[in-house]
Amino acid sequence: MAPSPMPQLDPSKLKAFSNAAAGHDGVLSDPSGELLIKPCVDAEINFYQETLAKHPDFAELMPTYMGTLSLGSPQAPSDTPAPELSQQEKDQARLHGVKIASETAIVLENLEHGFKCPNVLDLKLGSVLYDPATTEPEKAARLDKVAQESTSGSLNFRVAGMKVWSPTKRDFDIYDKFYGRKFSAENVSEAYETFFAALFSSKIKSDDAVQLLETILAEVTKARHILEKAQSRMYSASVLIVCEGDTTALNSLLGAVGPSVPSGDERAPTAKELKRAEAEEEEDEEAEPVAFKVKMIDFAHAKWTEDGGRDENTIKGLKNVEQLLDGLIGKFD
Repeated sequence: MAPSPMPQLDPSKLKAFSNAAAGHDGVLSDPSGELLIKPCVDAEINFYQETLAKHPDFAELMPTYMGTLSLGSPQAPSDTPAPELSQQEKDQARLHGVKIASETAIVLENLEHGFKCPNVLDLKLGSVLYDPATTEPEKAARLDKVAQESTSGSLNFRVAGMKVWSPTKRDFDIYDKFYGRKFSAENVSEAYETFFAALFSSKIKSDDAVQLLETILAEVTKARHILEKAQSRMYSASVLIVCEGDTTALNSLLGAVGPSVPSGDERAPTAKELKRAEAEEEEDEEAEPVAFKVKMIDFAHAKWTEDGGRDENTIKGLKNVEQLLDGLIGKFD
């Protein structure tokens, strides 16, 4: 599988992407909002390229990869002390993590593009959140502590961050990484209920809500099945769920508004009209809005192995994500 065509990008016209539910600072987007430009390490670039070449089934689970973009050389080290960060900058680093010092970025599809009000849930997978072969002991101990004190340790996943559309505020409620760390195995379902609150609206039919959740569940199961047949290590990868948060838009996407029925005196379309309609439909296919997306993301510490066996660290996390989704579906019975 080859990368998608790389669009022409002018680095001077890129803008900061401020809508991320989790992850590092420094992510950019193009003026249209269709693309994300994410500074990254070489290991993540190599993982995308190897996956496209050798693991096309898993490539379908990742955001569309279009190539790399040079952002210019990072500043050389200086003896001058770094300027004091503002409180806003400190808060931003605390919530998202420091910007990756790299002159190279990967260009990906923006998974939020096309939604009216995209709700985003980032679920960090695994109880081991680092590659033991390459991580300094101090950092490993810190990440082990995070896992022990959160559902990373008990369920092999935790809520890394999410944003949820609030119809009363007409804005997003933001839930940072510290929100996700407060949950235990017994109450983490509350985060699912908060994220999917729109499905419990009176505007959404229960059958439609169940069908949507079952389809999302099937996508997570698909990811697990692929990894169960592969030899890999996906340290600190995430499964990202994007769902339409505007209930009116979601209701329409779920098919609550039925197709129009022609009146008795309405003539049937001609063959020429049908052909033109089909052509227009094909042109609009790429831009057609969807109710949800489920993708695997964050591969800075991911790799395919030849003799490492299955990645039980990640697989167990996906199983528990599935179990929680199944429990949420049960609330509609």
